[in-house]
Amino acid sequence: MERTFSPMIRQFSAIDGLQKAYTLVYSMDTGNENGCCLTLCRTGNRQYMQSCYIAAAPEFCYRILRYLCENGVQPEIWQDVVEELTDTEQLRQKGGALRGE
Repeated sequence: MERTFSPMIRQFSAIDGLQKAYTLVYSMDTGNENGCCLTLCRTGNRQYMQSCYIAAAPEFCYRILRYLCENGVQPEIWQDVVEELTDTEQLRQKGGALRGE
């Protein structure tokens, strides 16, 4: 049975003179058996949509998605954050200094 991973949504309100209202949607497609495709979409002010592929288990990819959403990671830096998180996981799996045991 295939598990369903729900998109995560983060809404930002308008702040007079500082920002216009917008919404970030963090979603994941698990259609590939060797990894996942993460997508970040911004609606409202300065619309944006971009995806990236991660060669990892869906559960790990969904934890990345949750991290992005809970920290309100913006489109301008999200791929750098994903890269850093996946590099950390690879070090941990190889028994590196960040293993956390």
